[in-house]
Amino acid sequence: MRAGAEAEACLSGLAEAGAEVVSVSAGQALDLLGADGPPGGRRPTLVVLGAELPAPVGLVHALRPDPRDLAVVVLTTFRNQERAAALPLLAPARLVCALPHDRLGDLPGLARRLMEQVDRERAYAATQAAMQESLASGGPAPRQPGRHLLGAILGQALTGALLLDPGLRLVAWNRRAAGLFGLEEPGSIGRPLDGWFPAEARERLRAYLGGPPADASGTGPAGTHAPGTHASGTHAPGIDAPGTDPSWADPVFTRVTGDGTEQVLRLSPQPVTDPGGAEQILVLAEDVTEAVQARWALAERTGQALLSGEVAAAVTADEPLEQRLRRCVQALAGHLDGAVAAVWILDPPTDTLLLTADAVRGAVLDDRCARVPLGESTIGRIAAAGRPYVTSEAIGDPHVEEQDWVRRESLTAFAGYPLVIQGQVMGVLAVLARHRLPDTGVRALAGIADQIAVAVHRDRLLERLSATADALQRPLLPPRLPEPPGVELAARYRPYGDGLQIGGDFYDAFPLPGDRWAVALGDVCGKGPAAAAVTGLVRHTLWAAAQQDADPGHVLPLVHRALRRENSPFCTLAYAVVDCSAEPVRVRLACAGHPSPILRRAGGAVAMVMEALDGYGPALGLFDGAHYPAQSLDLHPGDSLVLYTDGFVEGGASHRQRQPDDLAVTLAAHLPPGPGDRQADRIVEVLMADALNRWGDGLRDDLAVLALAAVPRVGGGQAARARTASSAVS
Repeated sequence: MRAGAEAEACLSGLAEAGAEVVSVSAGQALDLLGADGPPGGRRPTLVVLGAELPAPVGLVHALRPDPRDLAVVVLTTFRNQERAAALPLLAPARLVCALPHDRLGDLPGLARRLMEQVDRERAYAATQAAMQESLASGGPAPRQPGRHLLGAILGQALTGALLLDPGLRLVAWNRRAAGLFGLEEPGSIGRPLDGWFPAEARERLRAYLGGPPADASGTGPAGTHAPGTHASGTHAPGIDAPGTDPSWADPVFTRVTGDGTEQVLRLSPQPVTDPGGAEQILVLAEDVTEAVQARWALAERTGQALLSGEVAAAVTADEPLEQRLRRCVQALAGHLDGAVAAVWILDPPTDTLLLTADAVRGAVLDDRCARVPLGESTIGRIAAAGRPYVTSEAIGDPHVEEQDWVRRESLTAFAGYPLVIQGQVMGVLAVLARHRLPDTGVRALAGIADQIAVAVHRDRLLERLSATADALQRPLLPPRLPEPPGVELAARYRPYGDGLQIGGDFYDAFPLPGDRWAVALGDVCGKGPAAAAVTGLVRHTLWAAAQQDADPGHVLPLVHRALRRENSPFCTLAYAVVDCSAEPVRVRLACAGHPSPILRRAGGAVAMVMEALDGYGPALGLFDGAHYPAQSLDLHPGDSLVLYTDGFVEGGASHRQRQPDDLAVTLAAHLPPGPGDRQADRIVEVLMADALNRWGDGLRDDLAVLALAAVPRVGGGQAARARTASSAVS
């Protein structure tokens, strides 16, 4: 396999020692190995894969490494290092090794060790075959004399074998077991096996092996941490208790070797009887450190990916910020086995961090945590400095408050992160956990803090936009509707969306000389500040023009010319002059490209006003020389005139649009008002509820409706009385 000129030069020493060194392509290597026979029957071979190969894992799988005849070395660089990360899951390091290209000088020694390993495997296979042949021929089975006291098969096996007496004391072991545990004669004979494991694991180990209870003093070089944790103390998923992991046939136990490295062993006990009839326990021990650590790493990355996904879903949910943050801390407490996860949000006017969301197990955060001044306590100092604070020794750490509670809850790690975006501190995220946080977990928490900071910042921006939109929109609607004598007025308005966009719909009503009133409802093309500017122009031009001559034939052309002069977007408008001095009430009405108002008579009959009176004109601001005819109608007590915008008929998808006649049908079905009800209020409420129920989440436009209802005159008063109930904005 072409490993480069440097690799070939490094392997030249093997050629001098009698090995055959050839450089071939990937396809040629597969052909050569296949020609030698199936795995186990090939010539002893070492394959070195060059760093330039794009898919080393797939090629290793195709080569089919076998301990009896084939080992593989994969040269790695920064570019292909991630692609080679799965090699420990494919084969143990005694068969497949990854070697960084910058350590090419180690290649000859590594090659020799691997080839020696292959030789040992072949010798073991030959011994096993001889034993099987001896057993089949009926001859006596050879025993290996000496200190191991085991037969040839177990003595040369690559799996560790230990013989224990009923008290779990060592009687014998093979060469592999001696290497795993560092056993030697005569010092290790007669010592309990559990002495080579951490004190907290001995009772479970002895129970699993079937021996008596553990001696608390221990009799061997005990490890320094419990099984189920890494040597670093971090939690190892799926390895909490021996025998409980369904993916393993036998339980695994973790210990620390004499040189401080972590070792994970799979132990398989079997009762046996020696030739003298004494009961003993044969324990097979296999080093599964690489496979288990690979599984730990995979489980850790998977858990962190799931956690990040949960947090991302939470911060982007369509919910109030406090609820979204509560989902975030609940996910943190669950995934990181945290006793506490909490978020404080900074209140800039008071320089105080307010506890906004927390997930607490086994305790409750006291009132002192609810409001934390900036710069005080660990949380306040993290926010003031804008730097995280992480410790794996929370107990006794002077920076971690409430030490009594920390000890009682056995909290090991503390991690606090400022929520910073664009250099601005938004708050603090803090986690207290019962296990040490690995480096990958610390990095994951930092990323989650960034996600939460973005969510808080976005929420504040939306609040500001909403306040700005409301401030711009509010002056465009009358703060209250007047109450002319003999007429009820009611209106409802609902902007489309989340309220951040300034709508283009508006309505207005104002007095005119001679006990008359101007009423208008319009729809400006577009949204946002531009639409707000046009709305303001239309409303103020309406008012100014009506002070000179309120007739629609005079007012609408002036508004049209004002829009044309400013080159503004067009506007549709329904405009009426209501003469309250007449009995019945006289209405002078014109429509500029606007949906026809609906007339509802006291008896329940309804009609589309402009279709009946032929009073349409084009939208304002579109064509020069436009004409806007006006029509007159009378409103008797009980009659109503309804003005509305096109959102009521075109508010949803095109296939769900309705005709104005549908609104007339809705009004026809509207029951007369009950005792004490105002007819105008009932009409606008019925139409608004009907539209929201019809469009639902499919609503794509603003909604504005205004109703005039003629009522019997009481007392004959002429002064207008202001009211506020009917001008509520939905």
